[in-house]
Amino acid sequence: MLGRGLADRIVIIDLAPEIPETVMLNRKMEGIGGKLLPPEEESVIYLSERLVPPRLTSKTDEEAIEKAHQNALKIMNLLKEYNILGRDILFVNDISLALQAETAKRMVELMRNAETLVANGYYGKELGVSILSQRERQEMDLLKRHFHRITST
Repeated sequence: MLGRGLADRIVIIDLAPEIPETVMLNRKMEGIGGKLLPPEEESVIYLSERLVPPRLTSKTDEEAIEKAHQNALKIMNLLKEYNILGRDILFVNDISLALQAETAKRMVELMRNAETLVANGYYGKELGVSILSQRERQEMDLLKRHFHRITST
């Protein structure tokens, strides 16, 4: 896309949380998640916030749900900013983080201006079957209905 002169149409929204190294090591979860490296092309807009991984940093379901809600507020602001920019190519890294406290329907509404949308997200079971995990997976199933092409790895 960059080689085709489309950089001035692209927005990257990076929702990957900051996972403390000690959490990664203690849970033997090396290689999970991570921020994207934004392209050096200066006209590509890269939006991100400091988000936390609720399941990995909480002692209770209630604490995880509260952290998910705090993340969702920040994520909704990023999507509102995207809409103000008026660009039509959107990449979203770790969209599942938003679905821990927000609905797929609302996410689709906020991304509807994208002619091209590429998103990835967590759809596994390795992080447990908590209420938050169940909600995330259920909303991912609903979100997938809005995509033309879905691949799993």
